Amino acid sequence: MNKKIVLLPVLLLMMLLSFTSCNESTAVSQYDNWQQRNQTYLDSLQNVVDSKSNPNLFVVTAMSNSKLKIYAEKVAGYVETGGRPLDTDTVQVYYRGKLINGEVFDQNFSETNPNPNFDIPFKTAVNGGVIAGWTEVLRLMKKGERWMVYIPYQLAYGTAGSGAILGYSTLIFDMNLVNYSSPEPK
Repeated sequence: MNKKIVLLPVLLLMMLLSFTSCNESTAVSQYDNWQQRNQTYLDSLQNVVDSKSNPNLFVVTAMSNSKLKIYAEKVAGYVETGGRPLDTDTVQVYYRGKLINGEVFDQNFSETNPNPNFDIPFKTAVNGGVIAGWTEVLRLMKKGERWMVYIPYQLAYGTAGSGAILGYSTLIFDMNLVNYSSPEPK
């Protein structure tokens, strides 16, 4: 009789463990329905533009594809100190890139604002070496301006993504155009 009493709880525990291990995980990932969530995010930006509830948010129509829209907002406190760079110019930019869930995937300044004494601006050609959305925005920014930019996946890393950036990702950039220069004449 003692053996039956000891074996019964062990048997019940084993049965309980086998049932719980068969249950599927129903935890929601922050990346579930990623494509739809990114499209909904862009749609919400369009609703803000249409309703004029944020008069500072505006649309940049992509020169490469007029059906694609980039949303942007100038950051207060940053004043233009020069003109716009040309496609052949080299720019210096402070930036922070995030996904719609707030995850930072790249940056060259870590505080709230860039610090020219410690942070080093990213140097690149306007037309080349960066995603298409950056090229579109850099053509319109003026030296000294800082913009929050919302770039759709078609002008970023497309359906395939890149590294930690999943396909269909809308990219949010905090960009400050510090300077630009023209190529040396030959």
